[in-house]
Amino acid sequence: MRFACQVSQRADRSWSVRYDGVEVDPFEVSAGTRADAIEKARRELQYRLELCPCSGEQFRGVEIEVIER
Repeated sequence: MRFACQVSQRADRSWSVRYDGVEVDPFEVSAGTRADAIEKARRELQYRLELCPCSGEQFRGVEIEVIER
């Protein structure tokens, strides 16, 4: 499953990834590197898609479609 997310670098040189779609509620994450921010967003999407995160059942196939901002 693919999710379009906006990726941008902030003034403080950290990276931000924002999701504004309809599959899950909008959110924004940030990290020190671009790769870390994208991975955080992927994990956040996966978490929000799981029916019961405590069950240990994993939602497979979460991909981030990067849109540079």
